[in-house]
Amino acid sequence: MTDNILVIEDLHKSYGDLKVLKGVSLKVTKGETVVIMGPSGSGKSTLLRCIVRLVEPNSGKIWIDGVEVTDPKTDLKEIRKHVGFVFQQFNLFPHMKVIDNITLALTKVHGLDKEKAEERALKVLKKVGLEEKAYAYPGQLSGGQQQRVAIARALAIEPKLILFDEPTSALDPELIGEVLITMEEIAKEGKTMVVVTHEVDFAREVADRVIFIDHGKILEEADPEKFFTNPEHPRLKSFLKRLLERV
Repeated sequence: MTDNILVIEDLHKSYGDLKVLKGVSLKVTKGETVVIMGPSGSGKSTLLRCIVRLVEPNSGKIWIDGVEVTDPKTDLKEIRKHVGFVFQQFNLFPHMKVIDNITLALTKVHGLDKEKAEERALKVLKKVGLEEKAYAYPGQLSGGQQQRVAIARALAIEPKLILFDEPTSALDPELIGEVLITMEEIAKEGKTMVVVTHEVDFAREVADRVIFIDHGKILEEADPEKFFTNPEHPRLKSFLKRLLERV
């Protein structure tokens, strides 16, 4: 039995004449943290969305924990029950308290009763350091706190895989650290994570592998040490030069 939680095979996605993904293949093993980097418009976010078919790929195959996501007969609702997704823009319901944002999927999708759902919500809020904000509204929280609530919501479903789509890109610089620390703690617990980010320190310290994607293709993948100190592909070298100049 394979330990691969995620397998992507020759994935293609186009919008009209624009080819966004051009034959991406990737495997992620259980407990691994994989960071995906690349310039804007390289296909990173589209790749994450294809994994749970928020975006429909044109061709290629995807498996999550041995189940083919791209099979038309596959129950997508069942697949998505086991995959957490943390977006750039938090996607919290502003009219609902923090705890209700977390318990909504637990009761409606996972079938937990209200008491058990609230118990689990408080547990994951404690994990991200926001237990005291359970009965606040999202608008009463900072951006960093809202993103940590979004992470707690993803954790609450006890996912097999968590996808992070540039989770700090909408935050003010002083709020980024608290979110990255939360993500680092999750990685240490052995959760399987695929993270699209430009946060170099996080990638260096937390990632098991770093992948560089450009123009819809994976051009290089390596452990963080090799990726950042001894890149091979000329395109990655120029990308890192510009990225590290901004750090």
